[in-house]
Amino acid sequence: MRLGISTYSYWHFKGRKFSLKDYIRWAFEDGFSGVEILVNHIESKARSYLKEVKRLAFNYSLDIYALALHNNFLKPDPVEREAQVEYVLNWLDVAHELGATIVRINSGRWGTVKRFDELMARKGIEPPLEGYTEEDAIEWVVDSIYRCLDRAEDLGIILGLENHWGLTTRAETMLEIVKRINSRWFGVIMDTGNFVHDTYTELEMIAPFTVMVHAKTYFGGGEWYTLELDYDRVFRILEKHNFRGWVSLEYEGKEDYREGVRKSRELLRRFMRIS
Repeated sequence: MRLGISTYSYWHFKGRKFSLKDYIRWAFEDGFSGVEILVNHIESKARSYLKEVKRLAFNYSLDIYALALHNNFLKPDPVEREAQVEYVLNWLDVAHELGATIVRINSGRWGTVKRFDELMARKGIEPPLEGYTEEDAIEWVVDSIYRCLDRAEDLGIILGLENHWGLTTRAETMLEIVKRINSRWFGVIMDTGNFVHDTYTELEMIAPFTVMVHAKTYFGGGEWYTLELDYDRVFRILEKHNFRGWVSLEYEGKEDYREGVRKSRELLRRFMRIS
């Protein structure tokens, strides 16, 4: 396994936002082997900018291993779903330019719970739009992912579906999607903090299909909630299923970003086998 960090760890959609170059430099200073870039931190899609980002990471001996998107395939309107597919396809090209081998995608949300704070209070569960079912949503997600796979394979990029609320709040639904998509260029991104109902059972369920791990930590208390995660148990689950990929820190605590990140790195290194 290799230990990297998501740029999300330095900015949780709150407070001052620094440049991507700052986050990459901090990832190096904080001792990580690679960096996952949150799409919100990409300041331009121009090739000249992307090449400079790639070169900067090289200067710091960091791999840019992943790009994290915010797509939403839970759209009853086919035209709106098509726009979301195009969104993913466009960012696949950016990921390729940066040298990333994994792109994080989401299933999306119904949007029937408007405020994210309320969604967190409901443990990620929201009712379907009136007139539609979860089965409808699964069909939309599967079809949309299939429409992205040819481009992903052509670029040598793996699409990773994360357990990121909405339709993927429960492992059973994630596995239903996984079963319908048969591709070497598709897998699951395991977020250790996003299964709040039966955490370890559900992590075990998706472990065989995991291509990357988002390792959550909450020093100073979480932004929305705090889980006391047993990382010894988490890494034993991953080792049982022969996971050898990137573990990407997502620090989500209220303690100062840099201090919380450093504590998180020490925590994860205690339990994972670094390669």
